[in-house]
Amino acid sequence: MSEENKIQEVMVGLAANVFRYMTRHESSIVFEEAGITEAQLANKLVQILKKHQYPPTKVPRIRRFVIELAVWMMKDKSENIDSFKGMGMEVVLEGVLETTSELESFNVFSGTVGLHRHNITTQSLVDMALELMEDR
Repeated sequence: MSEENKIQEVMVGLAANVFRYMTRHESSIVFEEAGITEAQLANKLVQILKKHQYPPTKVPRIRRFVIELAVWMMKDKSENIDSFKGMGMEVVLEGVLETTSELESFNVFSGTVGLHRHNITTQSLVDMALELMEDR
């Protein structure tokens, strides 16, 4: 189970970074070729956050990566905001704010010790996502 979570963390992190450099058209092609909709991905992201209500030490960046990807999706298409809102993302994000740990602030680790902090805090990412949902 731990191995599965680690792979999921890596894949969500990769997606969050790759999609950031794609145009709306390019990302639409990726979704079409993968045979999934953005609503299905949004649902999976919400489920990941619900599964990891507290910051896991085995996959310390999974919640951060999920939120980064969700923010990108909401900025890319406003329809995604409605999807996330309909799935209860606001409540889940409020929970993330209450349970964010120092561990989630780092992007480089040596074993379990954080060495390099992210430029944007997890709280700032959550605030950004909640702001996007408020505006709609």
